[in-house]
Amino acid sequence: MGNWPEEGLHTRVCTNAPIVILRIERGEGKRKIGGGKKVKFIRRGTILLLSVLILPSLLYAQEQQKEQVIYDHDRIKDEMSRRWDPEKYDKYPGHIVQQGEEAAAWQELFGKLITGKGLRILDAGCGTGEISFLLAGMGHEVYGIDISPRMVDRAKEKAETKTESDIGRRVHFQLGDAEKPPFEEGFFDVVVCKHVLWALPSPQTALDSWTRVIKENGKVIVIDALWDDGSLVTSLRRKVGRWLMYVFEKRDLSSSHYSPALQASLPHAKGVPLGKAKTYLEQAGLCDIQDVDLNYLSDIQKKDMPFWYRISRNWDYYAVCGQKPLEK
Repeated sequence: MGNWPEEGLHTRVCTNAPIVILRIERGEGKRKIGGGKKVKFIRRGTILLLSVLILPSLLYAQEQQKEQVIYDHDRIKDEMSRRWDPEKYDKYPGHIVQQGEEAAAWQELFGKLITGKGLRILDAGCGTGEISFLLAGMGHEVYGIDISPRMVDRAKEKAETKTESDIGRRVHFQLGDAEKPPFEEGFFDVVVCKHVLWALPSPQTALDSWTRVIKENGKVIVIDALWDDGSLVTSLRRKVGRWLMYVFEKRDLSSSHYSPALQASLPHAKGVPLGKAKTYLEQAGLCDIQDVDLNYLSDIQKKDMPFWYRISRNWDYYAVCGQKPLEK
């Protein structure tokens, strides 16, 4: 199942609910806890206990009225920009591309989806630049844009540490709106968008813009997921995962996530279903739509994650791409 507290750890969990004491001990006079079956039993028992504590609040939350939708897209983007903290972002599992198996898997994926060498690529919503650096390392010239000044500054700082290699010279970071990239028509060979489509107030505007800035026969690649399918089981897994994260890491994610009003204003705050992503590409005029199941990549990322991260990661992860047709 994953990492769990070592024997001998005494953990006291304080919440608004009754106090929960987890005691896993060994030594003289203590009963030893060992074996895979007993460990699994303890974990499942803990999850059951947490379910009892969390389920009432979960059901109550589902009965609440919908938040007031924000219709001003500039206000939405401003709040999103302020919410992202580059230091927290880079420390969150899955945001940094780990060297070795994960980096090789991403390179293999892009090697199959992007044909040609030395292409000009737009990383729309680049964050702190992880995908930009990976693509630059494959020999491409990459332009990364993001609406968050702090994220762009962090990406530039990373680029300065790579000056001894060609990677630092092949990446260019600047402020920019992923929905409306500030580039002329046909400037890029490829647009890559990773984990951004779900966070856009107008996804179709973004796809139309990305199609505009690529050349004929150019390609748009979207990497995203359905993070939350709305089921009670998924909601419970996510809440348990966050609760355990707070217990073992003392991390409260409430301040780093979007406000309820902002989430209500995004058409895909819980992720973008693959079918809907394909529709956006088709309506933008792209053809030869193809998709790739990326759950294997998610499994690679989860290998070194603590149990409380893995329990909440149970989503449909994919890449979908389309090509800009030649003008007749």
